[in-house]
Amino acid sequence: MKKSIIIVLAFMPILLFSQNSFTFNHSWHNDYQKEYHCLDSTSHTSLKANFNFGQNTDSNIEPYSFKSSFLNGALNNNALRYQADDFDLIINPLFHLELGNSDSASRYVNTRAFEVKGRVGSKITFYTSFYENQAIFPDYLEDAIVDNYFVVPGQGYSKWGDHEVDHDFDFAMSNGLISYQADKHFNFQFGHGKNFIGDGYRSLLLSDNAFNYPFFKITTDFWKVKYVNIFSILQDLRPEFELNNTFRKKYSTTHYLSINLTKRWNLGLFETIVWEQSESGRGFDINYLNPIIFYRPVEFSLGSASGNALLGLNTKFKLNNSAHLYGQLLLDEFRFSELKAKSGWWANKYSYQLGAKWFDAFGVKNLTLQSEYNFSRPFTYSHLNPLQSYTHYNQALAHPLGASFMESVSFLRYRYKRWAIDSKVIFATHGANITGDPLNYGSDILTSYAEGDRLEYGNEVAQGNTTNLRIVDVRLAYIVNPTTNMKVELGVTNRESKSLYLPIAKTNYVFISFKTDINNHYYDF
Repeated sequence: MKKSIIIVLAFMPILLFSQNSFTFNHSWHNDYQKEYHCLDSTSHTSLKANFNFGQNTDSNIEPYSFKSSFLNGALNNNALRYQADDFDLIINPLFHLELGNSDSASRYVNTRAFEVKGRVGSKITFYTSFYENQAIFPDYLEDAIVDNYFVVPGQGYSKWGDHEVDHDFDFAMSNGLISYQADKHFNFQFGHGKNFIGDGYRSLLLSDNAFNYPFFKITTDFWKVKYVNIFSILQDLRPEFELNNTFRKKYSTTHYLSINLTKRWNLGLFETIVWEQSESGRGFDINYLNPIIFYRPVEFSLGSASGNALLGLNTKFKLNNSAHLYGQLLLDEFRFSELKAKSGWWANKYSYQLGAKWFDAFGVKNLTLQSEYNFSRPFTYSHLNPLQSYTHYNQALAHPLGASFMESVSFLRYRYKRWAIDSKVIFATHGANITGDPLNYGSDILTSYAEGDRLEYGNEVAQGNTTNLRIVDVRLAYIVNPTTNMKVELGVTNRESKSLYLPIAKTNYVFISFKTDINNHYYDF
């Protein structure tokens, strides 16, 4: 590991280039997002683009002025670029070098990566990237990775042969996308990556929490409407469900209809269904290819072959040019009479989100405040058939806590010229099963809701091994290249977890890093 870091540092001048990608990174896009949330904007902000060629990610930072073309390329522009009338090609190196300490031990992240992107004519754009990583994580994160079949959150399957000796994880991740803009109304994308639907930090509908997956996406844009269809191939990594000695596949189709009802109010309607690759040969079911069908009638018509269908909505209301409210509601199953009776019936399965965001808060330029509350009932996102849970790579496709939780997450972000402060505070209460207890408390969404004993009534959020979680994360960064979010960052993460039947777990992680920070990593659970 030390040799790798020395080699990378030796070639640091080569790495000091920029790239111009559009990803889901929350802090990176915060400053320029406000123009898309103002009253005059008609943008459908709940739909995050996978890739937008040529997007300027932060034009508010004054670029460096150099006579040297090398320094201009290194600190203001892309590493390599070839441009012609009908062709554009960009190649950039990416990296993440981090040294830290927690649990009385040294930690590190060593990532080397690259991206290639371009344009062919006026209608076709493409993107690909590859990441090679080695890391030693804080104890709580290491334990979570080991318990989840060595899947690093959001970043794939890790090699594990020597892990017990050196605690080192070795993992890789690739992304790819081809986009075809047929005309002003229709866009078609085929890729291997992630999707995100929502206006918050979390999404209870579809988030970028899980690992990459193959998908085909159709976006239809007309009048005040944007309509998205996503057809995906997912995987379950549990060895007990392998088929022909390979990880079991499952499939998903998602519809999302976003409409600007007024100048201030946007409403989005969401539906998705997940079904397994069966031993009898069922693959991608053509019953779910219809781009405008409602899934519930199809699900019932298929009977025992049906999938896990979820319905939801997303909404945003603009208070003024700098502040807005947002929220989500996800319905898995529920019975109104039981809901009204407050009986704690197990099948009242739903999640919701309430949030607010304020740009240039109190009139201070580039000061952003954001706070949201996320709630999920036990057994939400799970299914009778565990292969049809709303997961991919054994990770939730929505919230990293799965189900049966209450969470408050708040941010303060401020930037002055190239200096940036990013702070986050999380308070959460979530449930878990109790070792040796046959009851299924509904927090593990990978488990069938029929497995083990289950209370028919009296189910409460965060039941079982109730855990209270507190996370405080503060980071100070100097932005080297705003186009790529290349930064030098100093930070501290303080985490405390108190469970009913487990010892208190405390983590204080202090680190310094140099990185191109373009992806979200959800280690805050």
